[in-house]
Amino acid sequence: MKKEFLTVTLIMLTLTLTAFFSVFEVNAAGTSEYIKVGLKYSSTAVTSATLQSEEGFQLILVDSSGFSEGMPLPAYTTIQVASENGAVVLRDESGTLLSSDLGSAGCIMPLDYQDDGVIRLDNVPYRGGIMFRVNSNGTMNVINYLSMEHYIYGVLNSELHYSNPKEALKAQAVAARSFGSLSIGKHSSDGFDVCATTHCQVYKGYSGEYPATNQAVDETSGEVIYSQGNPVNAFYFKNSGGYTQNAEDVWSSAQSYLKSVKDPYCPSYPWSISLTFDNIKQKLEAAGYSPGTIESVAISGKNSVGYVCDLQIKGSSNTITLKKEQIRNVLGATVVKSLLFDLGEGTSGSGGVFISNGKSTAALNTDFYVISGDNKITKQKTDSRYCSNGTKLTSLTGATMTQIVTGGTVTFIGYGYGHGVGMPQDSAVEMAKQGFAYDEILKYYYTGIEIK
Repeated sequence: MKKEFLTVTLIMLTLTLTAFFSVFEVNAAGTSEYIKVGLKYSSTAVTSATLQSEEGFQLILVDSSGFSEGMPLPAYTTIQVASENGAVVLRDESGTLLSSDLGSAGCIMPLDYQDDGVIRLDNVPYRGGIMFRVNSNGTMNVINYLSMEHYIYGVLNSELHYSNPKEALKAQAVAARSFGSLSIGKHSSDGFDVCATTHCQVYKGYSGEYPATNQAVDETSGEVIYSQGNPVNAFYFKNSGGYTQNAEDVWSSAQSYLKSVKDPYCPSYPWSISLTFDNIKQKLEAAGYSPGTIESVAISGKNSVGYVCDLQIKGSSNTITLKKEQIRNVLGATVVKSLLFDLGEGTSGSGGVFISNGKSTAALNTDFYVISGDNKITKQKTDSRYCSNGTKLTSLTGATMTQIVTGGTVTFIGYGYGHGVGMPQDSAVEMAKQGFAYDEILKYYYTGIEIK
């Protein structure tokens, strides 16, 4: 009888949930403390979903100031959600209508959400609640609405494994929280703030939580990185190869807290990959370029710490110069693991290192000499002009060093993994092993910051 009474009452009160949401006002946190995570959208958007909660459900209304509570539904442990005629329709297990439209601001939470209750979406558990947004094609985006702290619970292990030292996990927690806070609204056109992939931060919900990572989040609760009084986008990546980069060396604008630093804590991370000229042509064409037949690949510029900033690809139709992170975006960020690389000869064709003054070019086939800023002369071999940690030995006045491969295959030989800006996770782990605290780690890789 209780279930029948609640169902009749719901239908009599309203065909939508809007009227429920004025019943109980909650002193909820603002948007800076809550976040919407896109779970299913675009090609993964759904037309139906099943929600389960052992304790029943709580309906809430989300707005810019937080949320307000609506009708509790303690008698239901399963709700069927479907997109019908542009509306989000709710039914119980037997198919009885509970609501003709949840609305884009409506959210379904477990009744015990204040006691760390979880809700299951198609049998996958999440903290917080689930929202739906209907698309023009009738599918629904599925969104997890939860507190920032619970969001970081679901992120931390995915970004840095729980087996790592606590101080490294705490540094990662603060960086991830800062990044998340500055990403509010990043996917607003799809109805949520951040996605659950590497485009934002990898998020696996309740299934991705571990005691060690949750403890790291709890011990840094609410802490965010600030620069000049403002919270910062705390970029991080896997391995620096020996030097981090300035933000402007990778993207378009400089940031005072994202400056290149020497990284003596970096574990060695060598890598190499060979691509045929046909491979490179295919990747260029997929990115919208028309190179024709590839004739040569050359490094035509490196920045002050040895990262490639210009890769020139000459084709029979066009010469294409890829700049900065565009190189990895086009060739593949998991293929060319970092921009700290040189070109090898590969399996065919010719390669080498050349020096040019803009008028003529000469090969550097043996040893050469470097004059430092204090006039010390050092003999160097051609293949060691960059140290293994990425340090550039010198700049040659009026000249640039170019590596060029003209055969059918080019081998990229490099160090490090990632874009190179901010905190290298491998180095954070090494610093923690050496006894550094999480705030010391963060202040080493982010320049002139405060943590509060």
